[in-house]
Amino acid sequence: MTDKDPPNTVHEETIVPVKPGLTRVDAVSSETVNAGVSPGVLIGAGFTLALIVAAVVVFLLPGWVANDDDTVAAPPLEPVVEDSEEPAGPVLSEEELEALRAEAEALLADLLTQQAELDDLSAASWGDQTWIEYEERARAGDDAYLANSFQDAVPAYSEALELGAELLVQSRELIAAAISAGNSAIDAGNARLATEQFELVLGIRPDHAEAQAGLARAQTLPEVLVLVQQGEQLERDGELDGAAAAFREAVSLDALWEPARTALDAVSTRIQNRDFDALMSRGLAALASEDFETAAAEFSTALALRPGSAEARNGLTQAEQGAELDRIALAEARAIAAETVERWGRAIQIYRDLLSEDPSLGFAQTGLERSQRRADLDAKLVNLIDNPALMFNDQVLSDARDLLDEARAVEGAGVRLEGQIAELDRIVVLASTPLTVELRSDELTDVTLYRVGKLGTFATKQVELRPGNYRAQGSRNGYRDVLVDIIVRPGRAIPPVEVRCVEPIR
Repeated sequence: MTDKDPPNTVHEETIVPVKPGLTRVDAVSSETVNAGVSPGVLIGAGFTLALIVAAVVVFLLPGWVANDDDTVAAPPLEPVVEDSEEPAGPVLSEEELEALRAEAEALLADLLTQQAELDDLSAASWGDQTWIEYEERARAGDDAYLANSFQDAVPAYSEALELGAELLVQSRELIAAAISAGNSAIDAGNARLATEQFELVLGIRPDHAEAQAGLARAQTLPEVLVLVQQGEQLERDGELDGAAAAFREAVSLDALWEPARTALDAVSTRIQNRDFDALMSRGLAALASEDFETAAAEFSTALALRPGSAEARNGLTQAEQGAELDRIALAEARAIAAETVERWGRAIQIYRDLLSEDPSLGFAQTGLERSQRRADLDAKLVNLIDNPALMFNDQVLSDARDLLDEARAVEGAGVRLEGQIAELDRIVVLASTPLTVELRSDELTDVTLYRVGKLGTFATKQVELRPGNYRAQGSRNGYRDVLVDIIVRPGRAIPPVEVRCVEPIR
């Protein structure tokens, strides 16, 4: 109580609970006071009581409170959390919910169909990130659908369907690319790559007929390649019949393998030409020996092998008329027959023999000049065809063009000359067609390309070069010059050529 407190004012104080039953202090009633107890006694008793209470509070109360905590724990104060919920979205009517449910179910049905198609295509093995997103959107749609959140299920299913459509397009593109790559690999003779590509398609579409056929071709390709190589070697060795048998077996394994079919056609043509030439040679030999019966038989067989052949028909006619010709006429017929089959050496020999007996024979003089011109033309054509590298020289290439013009001007050109014209024309075109060559340097080396000119310094430069041999020289102050030979061959890719000076002069 302070000085300002009014008398008899009672102050509120914190009450510390005391375990009941521990002690009891009876209140001092007014009757006790009135019973004659003096105020001093009352004050002393009150003081004593206060000391007892204080001791209890200090020494005994903490233990009691701790024991009470084991039995009755005060509930912890809950932090006050303000309501932070976002405002609820618009409430959908029953009709709107039903419409969303129907739309979600329709999308789900489409999605299930699409998923089955993608599963058949093994999309999980090649779909990569698109497949992962597809499954995530599909699951999100399912979760929303099961939670009756149809407004969320509809966009999730729609997005999944769009991703699935992308996967289906990707599968078609992947199949088309793999089929194309597989066919190209077969054309290039790469069985391993072809097998990988067709197996990739069959991993997506096991029933893909073109991939199945391609895989079968890829699996037989190694054997086909071996047979073609054997055939080519036999053909080089002059074993044309054996080569034809090897090529024919390769075609039986893979009728679509173009190199085998082309090789078979070519060697078959060579065999036919060989047999035809052999028949004609025997016929002419029989004709020269005046064995007209044998000559007629040989020419008849040659005509059956190549119907419509003028040479065989003329030989047969000469054989049939041979008995009626006198010796000179027969010699003339032999010479003409030799010219017909473009055997110029034989024709020249016949005409020379006739002229040695009678220099005045006009037909022999004319025939000899004609045969010599054709023999000279034939020899030049053979030389250029057998040695195409000669045309890497500009002058020789120009001479070859002139020779082609001369050959084309010949009247009544035979099969041999026509073939020579076609082959030399092909070689001339190849030798005249420039190829792109990429030169690489360091922008410090001064480059000169012989037969072309000074190119200067550069990092990269592309030049057009006709087939032939070239030499590039690089120069740089303080460094040794470099010489680089460049060989350009028709139809062959040329790797980039490095021309740079890198060795300092010490």
